[in-house]
Amino acid sequence: MAANPRELQPIDAYLEGLKDPAAKKTLGALRMQLRKLLPGAVETISYQMPAFKVDGKAVAGFAFFKTHCGYFPFSGSVVPALKAQLDGYATSKSGVTFPPNKPLPAKLVKTLVQARLAEIAASGKKPPATKKAAAKKAATKKALITERVTDSAVKDATGRDWKGWMRVLDAARAGELSHKQLVAHLAREVESSWWQQSIAVAYEQARGKRIVGETATTGFQVGVVRTLPVSAQDMWERVAAQPERWLGAGARLKLEPGAGYAVPKRRGVPGVRGEVRVVRPGQRIRMTWQPDGWKNPATLQLTLVPKARGVSFHVHMEKLPDSKTREAMREHWSSVLENLA
Repeated sequence: MAANPRELQPIDAYLEGLKDPAAKKTLGALRMQLRKLLPGAVETISYQMPAFKVDGKAVAGFAFFKTHCGYFPFSGSVVPALKAQLDGYATSKSGVTFPPNKPLPAKLVKTLVQARLAEIAASGKKPPATKKAAAKKAATKKALITERVTDSAVKDATGRDWKGWMRVLDAARAGELSHKQLVAHLAREVESSWWQQSIAVAYEQARGKRIVGETATTGFQVGVVRTLPVSAQDMWERVAAQPERWLGAGARLKLEPGAGYAVPKRRGVPGVRGEVRVVRPGQRIRMTWQPDGWKNPATLQLTLVPKARGVSFHVHMEKLPDSKTREAMREHWSSVLENLA
């Protein structure tokens, strides 16, 4: 990626912010190697770590986590597929960790990059049957209410089909009403509260007032779940004692209702502030989450559910400002959970 020498690039800023000399030297050398292996790649920050993207797809990334460095191919299958070559390293499905003073061998980095590039190339050459199967599966998960509920069903229950309701509500200038006002308007003709809500949401979706994934009471929301190979108790202690691993570098957190917290701003990464609302030791944390620049805070909830072979870690966010942020948070928390493994 062409860089203006007068302007500090995101990865430059990340490396400059590292206080560990060995980590700075090792990751700086790794960056130069990746530049040679991926000459046309875009250098950026993804999942709060330096990353190299080719044709919009992340191929390699790296980071420093207090005591160790990590290499991430942005894939859940590359590392497991190279298990033999990675013998002796601490690994998870998403990455490889190594001491700051013991860089990954250049040959191994090349193998990781090539494996990820091969995976990306293969994913773009799926046979027609596979694509048709995927399309068929996606078709069964229709998100719009007018696609999930048939005309005959809504007409039998309310006396009008979807087009009928759209015409009536347009005539009533329902587009100028809030969701609550729209439901109250529908209640004059529709007795069932479920149908009142369904018709209201269908109308809002059809007229662009609501995007799929947005709810009336909690705005845009997103959930991420991972099953991790540690006990619920061990994971709770990790979350409580190491907030920097899931809130961000420099985070300080006291798990008490009413306690405020702040994550300092870093170059390329906004600061975050909020307040702890609910704490159920060993089970759940509910708190507000407001990065710099957000007008209103979102709600963040972490829940641990014990499993036979580990713990199911649930992250749920509500009151997100828009659909773009929802997808960004989905990627962010997916990465956080992978790194907690």
